Amino acid sequence: MEVKVLSKTGVTDDAVLSIRAGTVRRQAQISSGRPFRFPKITLEENPVKIDILQQVGTAYLVTKPGEDQYKVSFEGEFNAELEVQLSQMDGSEPKAEVEDRKQEAVASAKDAKEYLENHQVLQFVQAVLQTVIKERPSDPFEYMAR
Repeated sequence: MEVKVLSKTGVTDDAVLSIRAGTVRRQAQISSGRPFRFPKITLEENPVKIDILQQVGTAYLVTKPGEDQYKVSFEGEFNAELEVQLSQMDGSEPKAEVEDRKQEAVASAKDAKEYLENHQVLQFVQAVLQTVIKERPSDPFEYMAR
């Protein structure tokens, strides 16, 4: 099954769309424009749960050797703190999940390539780099930003 967002009203571009069909959940930024793919799930799968998620805080966790519990403080309007425990897993993923990720990676790469080709981004960047090499400006970043 594939789910495409055709239009949206009252939803910001930074919102995350979360869709669950059966036991499979997919999440992506709503502005990604990419369809949500659910392998081996038919259109008869009911109910399909759709959530709109809004980011309320951000935190980064830097792990330290020998430690497994951390307090994480979130910045922004939403001041919160979580205590989490990290543990090493055996590294084996179910085969279906590995295949799903491979298929998603291939689809994502294809979408990116198509976008770059349609907008001739690669040709433009190549021309800019060639000009920078030829001209050798003192501030190449400022030169490229022009």
